[in-house]
This record gives sequence, C-alpha cells and structure tokens, in this order.
Amino acid sequence: MKNKKSSRKKWIFIAIFVLIAAIVSVAGLKGGDDRMEVTIKSVKRGDITSIVTATGKIQPEVEVVISSEVPGEIIELPVKDGDPVEKGELLVRVNPDTLEAQVKQQEASLASTKAGAAQRRAEMLQAQLDLNRIEGLFKKEFSTQDDLEQARTRLEVAKAAHESSLFQIKRQEMQLKEANDQLAKASIYSPITGTVVSLASELGDRVVGTGQFAGTEIMRVANLNNMEVQVDVSEADIVNVAIDDKATIEVDALPKEPLEGIVTEIANSAESTGQRSQEQLTTFAVRIKLTEPAARLRPGMTATADIETDTVEDVVKAPLGSVVVRPKREVEKGQKGDKEDNDDTDESSEEDDGKKDDKDDRVRVVFLAKDGKAILTKVETGIADRDFIELKSGVEEGDRIITGSYRALTRDLKDESEIKEKKIKKKEDK
Repeated sequence: MKNKKSSRKKWIFIAIFVLIAAIVSVAGLKGGDDRMEVTIKSVKRGDITSIVTATGKIQPEVEVVISSEVPGEIIELPVKDGDPVEKGELLVRVNPDTLEAQVKQQEASLASTKAGAAQRRAEMLQAQLDLNRIEGLFKKEFSTQDDLEQARTRLEVAKAAHESSLFQIKRQEMQLKEANDQLAKASIYSPITGTVVSLASELGDRVVGTGQFAGTEIMRVANLNNMEVQVDVSEADIVNVAIDDKATIEVDALPKEPLEGIVTEIANSAESTGQRSQEQLTTFAVRIKLTEPAARLRPGMTATADIETDTVEDVVKAPLGSVVVRPKREVEKGQKGDKEDNDDTDESSEEDDGKKDDKDDRVRVVFLAKDGKAILTKVETGIADRDFIELKSGVEEGDRIITGSYRALTRDLKDESEIKEKKIKKKEDK
C-alpha cells in the first residue's frame, strides 16, 4: 500500500516538473531577447579616391572625313577599308573631263585677252605718235587747236582701253588659276598618315562636291596610334571633373585589359537627350586621352571610364552604407538624452514629421555600438568612393560602427536602442 502511494507521489512530482518546464519554456519564447540584431565593423584609417563613372565610345584623337570638293564620278579608288596610308598618298580620283575642258576654255580666253591687250597697246602707241606729230605741226602753226585736242583725246582713250585689257588679263589669269585648282581637287590625297577606318563610296559612285550642300563623305582616315574615349558625364558630376584628371578605362570588348588615361577636354555646352522634359538627361562630353592604347582597340568600341576627381590620404573612413540621413530633431533629442515612449508612436510621428522635414533640417549621422547600445552620432563627411566615405568629425579610428541592416539604420534604430551583434558565419575550408 505504501509502495503504491510512493509511486503515485513520484509520478505527481514528475508531472509537476514537466509542467513547470513547459511553462518556463513558453515564457521564454514569449519574453525572448528583443534586442535589435545589427552588423558592426571597426572604423579604420586609409585612402579614399572619389570616382566619377561615365560611359562612351573609343575614337581616334585625329580622324579626317574625306569628301570631294568637286562633283563627279569616282574613276579611281586605290584603297580599301582598313588599309594603312601615308600622308600625300592618292586616296580617290574624280572624273576630271569637265574640269579639264574648263581649264582649256580659260586658257583660250586668256590667250584671246592677251591678244586684245597687245592690239590696245599698239593703238595707244600710235595715238602717242599722232599726238607728237600734231604738237610739232601746231608749234609751226600748220595745225589747229581742235586738231591738237582731238589727238590728245584719242591718246587718253587708247590708254584707257589698254589698261582695261590689262585688267582683263589679270581676271582671266585668276579664272584660269581657279579652274586649275578645281582640276587639282579631282585628285584627293591623304592629309595624314593613318588608316582607312571607313569607306562609304565605291568605284563608279557619283559624289556631290562640298561646295554644294554638305558634300558626299567618301571615307575616313584616322591615326589609330593615338586613341581616346569620349564619355558623357552627367551635369551633377561634371563640376567635379577637371583637365588632367586621371582615369581608368575598361573596354567592353577587352574586359581584362584596363587602360589608363588623362582628361584632355571638357565641353562647355551641354547636350540633352529625351523628347519629354521629364525624361531629359543633360550631359557634357569629356574627352580622355589613352596613355597606353591597346593594339586591338577599334573606333566605336563601348568603354566605361572611372575618372579620379579627388584623393585624400590616411583619413578616418567608414563603410558607405553606415552613413545615413536623419531629421535634425532626432540628433538634438539624442544629445539631450530624451527617449521616445514607444516604437509605434515614434514610427507614425516620424513618418508625419518626415514629410515636413526640409532638406536643411536633415543631417548625416552614424550609429556607434557602445555597451550594447546604438549611439546616434552626427558626423561631417568628405569625399567617397564606391565602398567608403570620409568622416571628418564625430568618429575616431577604432570606434565600432553599425553598418546594417539598411532598414535598421534608416528607420528602426533610435538613440540608445539596445542591440546585439549579428554573428557572421565563416565558411569552413573544404
């Protein structure tokens, strides 16, 4: 009987123990660790280089568009696309028949004008002799005053005719020179040593001279030994770009061959793209000379340039995402030690007040991890690269700074919020 009672008590104690354990477990689940989990990193010193990134096209520094200055049919085209050419080498010849006929016509006109001038000169000399004879007779009173005046008039007329013929000769000579110049333009020679990078016309094509509208583009010759990249920089970034800034260029076709360059030219006027005002993008053309061009570069290749606009050395820096913008009132409350009553009220009030916050009422802050709490700290920032930002004040080397999550930094964290560091799992070596 006693054994039965003892056994019953034993089971009662076990049941009570299990019940208590269950209650404790449930209570533990309901009242668990409510500290916010964040990632933390130590603040270090280092160098930061500010970068402006822009895309564009590879192009030769010197590229010449070859067009004919005279109209006609292409009768000779000794080069093809990709051929190297020397300065002064024949590139194209336009049919010169019409131009040669014009030269011959001008030569004939000049010869005729010279013959006429010779006749005018003879007439002038004869008029001078007549005047001399009549003056002699007049002195001997064998001719009248009228005869003398008429002789003088005939001489003046003859001189004027002779001078006019001389001017006509000069005019004909100029016309002949112009005709010869036009004939010479029928043969086009390379103005530079380079390569034919594009050929737009073929043998037998008729071309329009540049004197008529824009003219016909026949080919392009470029010096491929000196290349550059022209990129479009946004108006927000162009103020940071300067002549002689260094740049690193990556060509899409040659991803493993980064190239170095220097900014040589910045456009003074902007270019806008997009038809609608909401979609317009304003950019400025920037030319970057490649200091070490790759042999396989071709004009028109797409490239991305990272332009180094500023560099600071041995400064306090923090991960870029750790610096956020918060309303100025939050920082002031944090400095006074004031705390919010509850998260729900704070979150709703933050959303309402945030709509009223002006840009001037927002400041840059970080959260420092101290004694298990997040300390809201106002900072002054400098330049930034892709990963880090310079901190000029508010943070020192060795401080532990909260770097994530993004939601925690921008909304959830408050001054003196309790936190715990997120454990980062390390990959085991296989």
